[in-house]
Amino acid sequence: MNIHRYRLDGSGLTRVLGELEAKIMETVWDLDRPTGKEICDALGSGAHYKTVLTVANRLVEKELLVRETTGSRAFRYHAAESREVFLHHVAANVANGLVADFGVQGLAQLVQAAETLDPAYLDQLEQLVRERKGGQ
Repeated sequence: MNIHRYRLDGSGLTRVLGELEAKIMETVWDLDRPTGKEICDALGSGAHYKTVLTVANRLVEKELLVRETTGSRAFRYHAAESREVFLHHVAANVANGLVADFGVQGLAQLVQAAETLDPAYLDQLEQLVRERKGGQ
């Protein structure tokens, strides 16, 4: 996965992808091996075909999409990883960077964020720690 940036001011996939890249990835995950035209149609009237193809090809270069030839001139696209696997890799990269760069402070902020967003996350975090420690 060739993701090297994390934007604090974004949300969802736009934290790691551009807005159109994120929309294209979501569309490809939702459709079954769409063509560029099918992606463009799914994105709606504001999407320009050549722009969509250019960005889709950049996602191929980033190894996030796979482009396959069809019998016609059109290409079909599919994601290199499922949405779940992709999100797992992004979360792992962010967490690793946070802990590597900030140590205990990074961990403390993860715990604080979990508590702030949903106190039930703390219970889930405790369960994950117990599992990692071998059920102690």
